[in-house]
Amino acid sequence: MKLLHTGDWHLGKRLYGTERMDEAEAALAEIAGIAEREEVDAVIVAGDLLDRRVVDPAAFGACLRALGRLAEVAPVLAVAGNHDDPDLWIHLAPHLARSGIHVAGRVRAPADAVVTVDTAAGPLHAGLLPWPDPARMALDAGSSVKDARGRYADGVAGLVDAYAAELRARRAADGGACVLVGHLMIERALAGGGERELTMSLTYVVSSAALPADLDYIALGHVHRPQTVPGLSAPGRYAGSPIALDFSEDNHGKSVVIADIVGDTTRSREVPVTAGAPLVRLRGPLDELAALASAHPGAWFACEVDLDAPVLDLVRQVRDLVPRALRVEPRYAVPDDDADPRPGDGGGDGEGGPDLGDLYAEWHRMMGRRLSDAQAAAFAAAVEDGAGADDDGDPS
Repeated sequence: MKLLHTGDWHLGKRLYGTERMDEAEAALAEIAGIAEREEVDAVIVAGDLLDRRVVDPAAFGACLRALGRLAEVAPVLAVAGNHDDPDLWIHLAPHLARSGIHVAGRVRAPADAVVTVDTAAGPLHAGLLPWPDPARMALDAGSSVKDARGRYADGVAGLVDAYAAELRARRAADGGACVLVGHLMIERALAGGGERELTMSLTYVVSSAALPADLDYIALGHVHRPQTVPGLSAPGRYAGSPIALDFSEDNHGKSVVIADIVGDTTRSREVPVTAGAPLVRLRGPLDELAALASAHPGAWFACEVDLDAPVLDLVRQVRDLVPRALRVEPRYAVPDDDADPRPGDGGGDGEGGPDLGDLYAEWHRMMGRRLSDAQAAAFAAAVEDGAGADDDGDPS
């Protein structure tokens, strides 16, 4: 049996206000082409189909078209991720199932969560585990953060155990292959950069040891970097997102996974997805940015501009040189001398404590910026004015 594993489409996501729907749809069309070419028996979509729970009609339409196109090739098995509105998919599920698209919006009992579909290679049993929302996991009032982490991990492990037992029972009764599809954060997975920071924290991490070792494949979603998972006993991995969603994802390629299940052996391989534009970070002087960008045709850029002093209308100037620059950040030369060249006169405690002017200058150095004489003088004047006011804000 051959499976195509994808996920984390995040349709509707904008990058610094830029709409990238054309790229996303092209990537999904490329994935449908891979499914056809590989003659897969089923397609797995491991969550975060949409980027926001408040549904963007254009993104939603693109999502339905992509699911329908994939279902023309083989049955589709999908779960909702933390970005998806679970109730939307719960209401749609009965209608989509008529077209061979099976979607789980919320965590369900094992008998309902495991879906069996007929494929050209025999029955496929799939345990569909959407994002286990921590707000719905049992937690006693007043529990510590440590308790919350342990309770969440234990709760998800219990769900996985129950789903795995149902999968084994169906495989024993009917033959075929069994897979777990989960939108989960597994410990030691490498984040791609575009994931929501809150859902990547330790509170939501599940141990790889909690995932069963005797399933034919474990299809994971949530992490945007394609990768295998250290410590995972069963064949399985993250497919990653089909296009780069954040500039921190400029150091890895995009792909889908093809999993070949032959008897008791599963082999997986990545197939590149290239429709999305690269995201590239550039750094250099203003007059060199265009040449640097020319080495990356069709890319979107985050530009860091090396400057000796502030430049008026910097963003416009950069975008005149690099039209596809989405982000522009100035980077000022940091003085070689660690001593503050402009010691502040801004309200030290007179007893050797830190001076506010010194702290302000140090903050500028940490940010890679150059503190001008005018800025230092304005800050010192503001501190002096503040020191001359009483608690009510009136001059002393």
